[in-house]
Amino acid sequence: MICISGKASRSFHPIIGVVAKSHRPLFARKNTIFVTDKLNKSSIGYKACISSGRKGYFFHPDHIYNCKDIEILHDGDIVRIDATGCVSVLWEVKSHQNAFMITEACNCKCIMCPQPPRQHSPQLLQEAQYTLSLLKNKYIKQICITGGEPTLLGNNFIEFLHRCINEHPTANIDILTNGKNFSDREFTRNVAQVATNNVCFCVSLHSDIDTLHDNIVGANGSFSKTSIGLYNLAEYGCKIEIRHVINKYNYHRLINFAEHIYNYFPFCIHYAFMGMELYGNAASNKEEVDISPLDYSDELSDAILYLKRRGLPISIYNIPLCLCKKEVREFARQSISSWKNLYAKECDNCDLKKDCAGFFSTSVSLPINHIKPIKGAL
Repeated sequence: MICISGKASRSFHPIIGVVAKSHRPLFARKNTIFVTDKLNKSSIGYKACISSGRKGYFFHPDHIYNCKDIEILHDGDIVRIDATGCVSVLWEVKSHQNAFMITEACNCKCIMCPQPPRQHSPQLLQEAQYTLSLLKNKYIKQICITGGEPTLLGNNFIEFLHRCINEHPTANIDILTNGKNFSDREFTRNVAQVATNNVCFCVSLHSDIDTLHDNIVGANGSFSKTSIGLYNLAEYGCKIEIRHVINKYNYHRLINFAEHIYNYFPFCIHYAFMGMELYGNAASNKEEVDISPLDYSDELSDAILYLKRRGLPISIYNIPLCLCKKEVREFARQSISSWKNLYAKECDNCDLKKDCAGFFSTSVSLPINHIKPIKGAL
């Protein structure tokens, strides 16, 4: 998420509210965090304030002052401020890539995970629920529910999903999951009873070989549970996407993986081959997992074209167009969240920059030397 920082006016509990960059009537300030260059008497009555200027007075609401980069905040954004001086953007009003992270706990320890597991904090779910309340009656196109592993919350996960569906019935909802808990048929049935046709379960599967998948995710038996989970979701009529993160462990088997998902999971609505974000565990294990997309471009092309010929819907996520072979560039998507999307200076000379995924700004290194600006059409 986007974070900017300043200094807290005093010690206070975290405050969540909707950003306003112009004044609101007094009756409309209850859940509003006012963003301004300077605090004055007209700043009274808001839930909190964020200012690029000096510290306010005792009669001002709790606030963050000397805050840099306030121009990146927009009217309607939902932010959290805390006593450390941190301003975290929980929901970007201009983005269609917002996500509710409801837990950092996980039942895997993926070697390339950009968000390493932590002990579950109930505060995350509480913040997600409150943010959802602030979004009520607003038009929302896309919702993502993620973690950690969100299904670890059991009934709380189901209840949160139900709220998202009820309050935003037209929104497309993606659930990012390793799929293991869906090996429990009763749990899958309970989730499926809530899920509508707008809900898609985006399930991670990283190899066609059980031991290799289990090694990548750091938990024995995961391949079996995920595979059973995929069949249970399909049996109960849920929409499924399979996501495959490419790394040094599995890149040489991309065509084998393509054959595997065609033979065993041809019922999914979409399949995604994904470049890595070199952050978190992926950064810590860089020597083990990192490989440039250019080095597996042949393998990726073979896998994509194999699935194309068989009529399966397929995409490439998180890989720049110039690092894909020309024959599969049509499958590459602009998939990186806007707040961490980066383009190198070399990309300025590319005719296809606006259609390209670019890079993760969070990655500890980028294959800059492999960039070759493209001239002409896709």
